[in-house]
Amino acid sequence: MSSASLSRRSLMKAAALAGGVAAFGLPQALWPSTAEAYTVPSKMDWWYQARFGMFIHFGSYSYLGKGEWVFAQERWSKANYQTQVSQKFNPTRFNAAAIAELAKNAGMKYLVITAKHHEGYAMWNSDVASFTDTTGTKLYNLHDYSGFQTDLLGDLKRECESRGIKFCLYYSILDWNHPSQTERHDGGLTTMSSQAARTAYIADMKAQLQELLDRYDPALLWFDGDWSGEPSSPTLEDWWLKSDGVDLYNWLIARKPGLIVNERVKRDLGLGDYAVAEFGIPAEPMARQWEKCATMNGSWGYNAGLENRYRSLPDIVRELVTVVSRDGNYLLNIGPTGEGLVTAGTETVLNGLASWMSTYSDSIHGTSGSPFATEPAWGKVTKKNGRLFAHVFSWPTNGQLRIPALDNPIRRVYLLNNPSASLSYTVSGGTIDVTVPTTAPDTNVSVVCVEVQGMPVRVSPSMFQNVNYQGTSAVLPLGSYTSSQLSAAGLGPAMASSLLVPDGYQVTGYSGDNFTGTAWTFTANTPDLVATGNNDMIRSLRVTFRPDKYFRLTNVTSGLALDSGGNVATGSNLKQWQPINNPNLQWQAIELGNGYYRLVNRTNGMVADGWGSTTNGDPARQKAWDGSDTQQWRITHRGQGQYSIANRSTGLVLDSGGRVASGSVTKQWTWQQSTNLLWTFSPDA
Repeated sequence: MSSASLSRRSLMKAAALAGGVAAFGLPQALWPSTAEAYTVPSKMDWWYQARFGMFIHFGSYSYLGKGEWVFAQERWSKANYQTQVSQKFNPTRFNAAAIAELAKNAGMKYLVITAKHHEGYAMWNSDVASFTDTTGTKLYNLHDYSGFQTDLLGDLKRECESRGIKFCLYYSILDWNHPSQTERHDGGLTTMSSQAARTAYIADMKAQLQELLDRYDPALLWFDGDWSGEPSSPTLEDWWLKSDGVDLYNWLIARKPGLIVNERVKRDLGLGDYAVAEFGIPAEPMARQWEKCATMNGSWGYNAGLENRYRSLPDIVRELVTVVSRDGNYLLNIGPTGEGLVTAGTETVLNGLASWMSTYSDSIHGTSGSPFATEPAWGKVTKKNGRLFAHVFSWPTNGQLRIPALDNPIRRVYLLNNPSASLSYTVSGGTIDVTVPTTAPDTNVSVVCVEVQGMPVRVSPSMFQNVNYQGTSAVLPLGSYTSSQLSAAGLGPAMASSLLVPDGYQVTGYSGDNFTGTAWTFTANTPDLVATGNNDMIRSLRVTFRPDKYFRLTNVTSGLALDSGGNVATGSNLKQWQPINNPNLQWQAIELGNGYYRLVNRTNGMVADGWGSTTNGDPARQKAWDGSDTQQWRITHRGQGQYSIANRSTGLVLDSGGRVASGSVTKQWTWQQSTNLLWTFSPDA
């Protein structure tokens, strides 16, 4: 981690991540899709559910109290740093139990501690021979060099795991004190002494990592110090390349398949299991799992000069909420003193978090990002099955909180700090209008819970009586709406002045009833139909999937996506596969004008075909389009953004078969209320 000036790479990334928590109460730009743009691998389930962790920067640099980059910033020589800093490091007051207890109380579900930071000093009794001081006679680690006998990492692991906290380790790839390298006073980068030294160092680095795997069995390895350039082949200055990162990841997973590894085996290249946002918060959900790491006072390692610079508790709580609302994890750092003590300022923050999380943790743990395409002006939103959590940063003093409407039936609404008392609400104008107390229940962040049926979703288009999505509204799932059906949906004919159209949908409006007269097609949000000349003109409409879009069709039970299998023979069975970014799993849903669709695979161009099967359990197949009824499918919205897909010829619907393995055949079955028969449509990015 860096408290030094940002490198060019870091500055570019910081610019890309701009738009974080600075504008708490302001409307954000439209997001391209809802938060779940990816599937979470099973090995990462615990991490994704955890949402909140503790980072600990602790090393011999803590003795000086000037932060973890002091070696580079003050241009220490190796010998002087080792004898005047590392050798004097003696963390006798490090209390693993107390730290683990603070983490537990604050709601932190995993803990990452620096096993070796850039200074190269190992916090365990490493036996790898090349990691020595400048004399070559002493191993450069806490046990051998500083004479500290306690297994600090082992103690912390035991205390964490006894409290249900996952124990994880940080490791720096570059090493300022290793004999192979010289810190060149250029953003902390090192230069290798030779290519042979590079090869030997990488082998010895793996030997240290093997020690960590064997002794501590960490749930996650958090890498850093990977920021060299990317020439075509390694140089002495740019000695760590993408190929090295790929090799390191594969090497680790071969030894522990369930290990989670962050992207910094070589950052910004899509490696590892998740992305890291250090220099800001992404303005929208990322395309993969991600984690924001943050300090309390601007320093990762203990810095005595910043002990009066702690951020406020509301600032940190709101950052936590913002990250989770954008489907990320939050890793909050502490920096113990050289003696091992947690500072008073750190304890104040952690105890404040413990107080807030004791009431509101349900809105953080096990949640995923907001279901909405925009962020409300009053705060942020998270969700889990059956509940939507409105985190209110700017409390409405008029006693009315307007939450964007959902596709789900609402059971009740309440304050999370007082769940026994339901709040009154109405649904209109595309919002859930909740009557709340005029004073915020919590000075940090108050939370209103909307209890619903199923996972909160907002996938259907909506039309509004007034421009800018105001006034009476109607949510319009996939289907056709005559004038009377529009009235039944909540907004009568010739009353629409604005439209919200989610990605992947299109709305075709008609000037006459029963889909007659002039037609207008909308494929994007339209805040003002007055400007387009269509205001108060639409008397019937159709909501369809966009024919030019590709979708991933994912079964609700199996979590697997409909799969063609690639360039296969006509008549081949349709299968299911773990959702990945592959054209075999991408389908166009083209409406045929009669309420039926053809499903066209992106790889082979063939369409899904029922094959005339009338027996439950028969496979669905694929064939070139011939227009027959066996290739036409009625897609029916069954609520909560889930659809059944019924064959026109037989009426049977696509069926996953339950919790099946990747590669299993997609079957057909008589419709009944079962999630085996329900599918979601996710537009391909």
